[in-house]
Amino acid sequence: MPDFIYLARGRPQRPRANLIQTLHTVEAIAKAGVSARLYVPPLPRGFDTAGFLAGMGIRHPIDLRGALTLHSKWKGWPFVLTHRRELREAKTVYTRVPDFSVLLARTGLRHFLEVHDTESLIADGLMTPLLQAHQHGLLRGLAAITAAGRDALVEAGFDPARIVVLPSGVDLPAFSAVPTATEADLAQPHALYVGRISRDRGLPLFEAIAAAGFQVTLIGPRDHEPVLPHENLRVENAVPHAEVPAALAHGAVALMPYQADLRHAATISPIKLFEAMAAGRLVIASDLAPIREVVRHGENGLLVPAGDSAAWLAAMRQVQSDPAAALAMAEAGRITARDYGWDARAAKLLAFAHNTDAHA
Repeated sequence: MPDFIYLARGRPQRPRANLIQTLHTVEAIAKAGVSARLYVPPLPRGFDTAGFLAGMGIRHPIDLRGALTLHSKWKGWPFVLTHRRELREAKTVYTRVPDFSVLLARTGLRHFLEVHDTESLIADGLMTPLLQAHQHGLLRGLAAITAAGRDALVEAGFDPARIVVLPSGVDLPAFSAVPTATEADLAQPHALYVGRISRDRGLPLFEAIAAAGFQVTLIGPRDHEPVLPHENLRVENAVPHAEVPAALAHGAVALMPYQADLRHAATISPIKLFEAMAAGRLVIASDLAPIREVVRHGENGLLVPAGDSAAWLAAMRQVQSDPAAALAMAEAGRITARDYGWDARAAKLLAFAHNTDAHA
């Protein structure tokens, strides 16, 4: 029986950022010497699990199991019923799926929940049952990915002593190996964005920056297309996560123009932020409360009003006009990222789970 069980909803055949974070967290827990098992929805017949994990940048063996009973059409009930003994005997049961947390509580199973989006909990009517599970000790503790998320949970009535702030992380060995940008690179800045391409993640701003004469490359799956093609704007398909460090090496500036209408903007902790900083890229990001927890304007990056295209262009011109200062910020960002390695995240999570047990 594993000591740590992680229940996930992400499908390896269609990986997104949530699964990247889950995989690296489980890998780091396993590296810490804890017997960990990750359950995901069913895998297709013949699925290349080893190749998938390599593409996600996973280098340490993890116990990944596809479970037919986690198929979305059954909403987790068959899994909980058939794995109840395993779930009861594990020292820690953990999930980032609020629906699973409610289900675990209803079946009397103690567990932890990682919260990424408090607004969705309210909109989906889950805040009340989760709070009840917390008050009855079934929801043992919560991991908020930002301090803003923690504050929202405390305001909703959750015990602050049983909440830990656990931001997203970065594979430090992989991203720290990216060569540092130079002043010459920043004097003619090539801007990059790696992630889902959509209007609420700043697509119109990317277009405006390209139209102003800057080279911009977008890499990732597309929800929306540029309104008009432009010679300075390149849009490329998504690459396996293990190839993201090499992709970042092609630019000096990483743009993160998350818009205020992005559903989880109030509590966002983007993996790509830590990856760009660890790779020594200068981060220019939207001035949102959770981003300010990591990026200090003018010190380790630049913060810009989310929807102000003139301000984004001014930030790019600031980099261009003072590349030495831009390089100093990029180097400071790389130092900041050292605090956000996956191993450190796992150690904090395991300590939180242990201390929660000790004070139960």
